[in-house]
Amino acid sequence: MFNVVSNQLKQLILVSYYESLDACAKHLDVKIKAMKQYISYLTQKRCHLSKLIDKYNLELDNKYMDKIDDFKITCAKKLEDHDLLWLQKQINMLESELAKIDEAMKRTLDQIANTIAERTMLTQMNSLL
Repeated sequence: MFNVVSNQLKQLILVSYYESLDACAKHLDVKIKAMKQYISYLTQKRCHLSKLIDKYNLELDNKYMDKIDDFKITCAKKLEDHDLLWLQKQINMLESELAKIDEAMKRTLDQIANTIAERTMLTQMNSLL
């Protein structure tokens, strides 16, 4: 009688163990998928910011050229203009945001690698028994 109860307890423990490993693995799969979607979002945002920076740089260059033509400047000198200063400020702000996005992407990619390692470990643990 004791042997039968012992075997049933062992089976119950094994089933419970496999179910918890499976639930944990599913949770990690969902987490990996969410992080990959976040990386995709950051990539799109980074591309948009890069295009905006390029646009502002081109606009800034054109404004400098217009100023040079307007004032017939022959030698280099500092040009002070509200539009030029605003564009430079916007470019600096966007480049700062771009650096933050790059850092967030790096952190998220590291988290994905760690989560995949956890998932692999769970698969190996599952195959041991």
